Amino acid sequence: MPMRTTTTSRSVWLFFLLVFLLSLPTYVLRLAAPYSLLMVFNPFIAASILTYREAGSGGVRLLWKRTFDYKRIQRKIWYIPLLLLIPAVTILQYGLMRLMGVVPIPRLQFPFLMMPVYLLAFFILAIGEEVGWSGYALDPLQDRWGALPAGIILGVVWALWHLVPYSLVNPLLWVAAQCVATVMVRILMVWLYNNTGGSVFGMILFHAMVNMGSVPDYGFRYDPVLVAPTLTVMAAVVIFMRGPGTLARYRYA
Repeated sequence: MPMRTTTTSRSVWLFFLLVFLLSLPTYVLRLAAPYSLLMVFNPFIAASILTYREAGSGGVRLLWKRTFDYKRIQRKIWYIPLLLLIPAVTILQYGLMRLMGVVPIPRLQFPFLMMPVYLLAFFILAIGEEVGWSGYALDPLQDRWGALPAGIILGVVWALWHLVPYSLVNPLLWVAAQCVATVMVRILMVWLYNNTGGSVFGMILFHAMVNMGSVPDYGFRYDPVLVAPTLTVMAAVVIFMRGPGTLARYRYA
């Protein structure tokens, strides 16, 4: 049975609840990064459990196969934003920090030898999240509410899911800005999803690039207070240009 025919049977709100329940030990133990990484596969686990209940083992196999559904990306030009949008935001952040005098000259550096290792690690970690967020929850949310509301709902849940690890080691302003950035990233991800044939692989790749833009040491500290406004402007442009209903000229362009 094709996955798209089963979206109406998916229990999205139960999925959200199950993800939070599976993450409860991380919250209770107050685990911050890197120990909070223990919860990154909870969306994958929750989606697999519910898909098995709704569509059996065959449905689970179809869900897992979407990890590498790169053939859905018919227009290869979409690999440009998938791979380069977040690095562009990171470079812009660096430029703003230079202008503000936060980062002395020169500080920009790239751990070239470690970059392939980081990318592989972040790709694997992103599988744990995106098989759930994009592979299981996104389509039924869009079917019910449309693209922009689905992105906002999923983004807010995504931000709340990260809230405890965020708040354990960061000040309130950082946490608030990061939550805004998280929602904006998810809106952009819905735009990319709907323009890449609904590719979960594309979302995993983009998610990995999000982590590539914020986790490694490039000689300056990631600051969502600067990144969140940039992402908000990008999301606003996408909404204006593509429309909130689908964020694409066609549902799956």
